[in-house]
Amino acid sequence: MSTEIISITEDCIGCGSCSNVCPRYVFDIVDKKAVTNQNLFRCHDCGHCISVCSENAIINHRMIEKSLDEDFPKKGKTLSYDQILETIRQRRSIRYFSDKKVTKEQIKQLIDLGRYAPTGHNDRKVSYTIINDRKELEYLLDSMIELFKKLKKQLNSIFWNVLAVLAGKKKFFDKARKSLYRLESHIEHWEKGIDKVLHYSSTLLLIHADNETSSPIEDCNIAAQNIALGAITLGLGATFIGYVQKSWENSKRIRAIINLPDKHTLHACLAVGYPKNNYRRLIPRPVAEVTYLR
Repeated sequence: MSTEIISITEDCIGCGSCSNVCPRYVFDIVDKKAVTNQNLFRCHDCGHCISVCSENAIINHRMIEKSLDEDFPKKGKTLSYDQILETIRQRRSIRYFSDKKVTKEQIKQLIDLGRYAPTGHNDRKVSYTIINDRKELEYLLDSMIELFKKLKKQLNSIFWNVLAVLAGKKKFFDKARKSLYRLESHIEHWEKGIDKVLHYSSTLLLIHADNETSSPIEDCNIAAQNIALGAITLGLGATFIGYVQKSWENSKRIRAIINLPDKHTLHACLAVGYPKNNYRRLIPRPVAEVTYLR
């Protein structure tokens, strides 16, 4: 059966694997052959059917641009649990980057790590904005520090405290006040020429998505975690910088500097670069709290 989206060749043996893995219920098995059904229009190009087909009998015309072997290379050797765990444990939030520049080729490799992350409903709408110049980042930092000073003034203001109570935001305001020392520290250090916000990184990956995407927050952060884990294989480090995201949310000036496409929201930010320090040991973590529900 052939359609404008999916073709199934005569090589099909009707094993049912495509039907088993399809999240949109596109396939039926009729007379020991796979056929597409009325749900075909729901296909969101996840590629599961092609990945499991033992006979290479399924062609998705929206996905395969070159050849099956190029667009869908055969699965390689799976890493062991220990290898994966050690890679995860090697990830560190870098607090001091060297001045060695990240290349455009490395940035492309990092984005490749992100684009293979899962997305809700396979929307694939994660986008990236790159700042790869230290002077530009220092300009951004100057603007962020000005915002921090404004927030500091508000958090210390009796008027804003009363307003928070009247608006039912006292818990939020009190929580913000507990972190006031961080803003004060960032302001104090930056005025001395010390970067405790971006940690001297010369590259910033801003990860954002269209607001109409099914799960933009999750999509962006899963992509960011892929990048953070894979960065170490390139000799790089990556650190989540929540201050940039929050500054973007709360400042028109920051939004003008970080000029995202219309209807896009910034959901994750990574400072990327070469770590200044060499991490020699893996770090322990508390045992997870686990509850089994019957």
